[in-house]
Amino acid sequence: MMRYLSIFLCVILLSCAKIEEPAIQPDIPRFFQVYLTFIELSQSDSTVLIDKSVLMDSALAIHNMDPAQFDTTLSYLEKNPELFLQAFEQFDDSLRTRQQIRKID
Repeated sequence: MMRYLSIFLCVILLSCAKIEEPAIQPDIPRFFQVYLTFIELSQSDSTVLIDKSVLMDSALAIHNMDPAQFDTTLSYLEKNPELFLQAFEQFDDSLRTRQQIRKID
């Protein structure tokens, strides 16, 4: 009887324990890929009828990133401005290169 009681108590304690979700890690390169895709989708919407949140959802889906990870990365970059500037410079270079390629085409 004591054995069953102790097993029962263990089961109850385990069921009450909080299972912590792993922390969402920032993904800076993918964050800027999503942002670039969002910009491209916004520019291609010549009618300006598509809601920006729909465009953002599309960009997130294209790069397989969920909104929570995007927001986590944004918060991380806001708290680390030197990382933001470094990543933004790379993003800006990439954007300028794409624009130059489009001008050639």
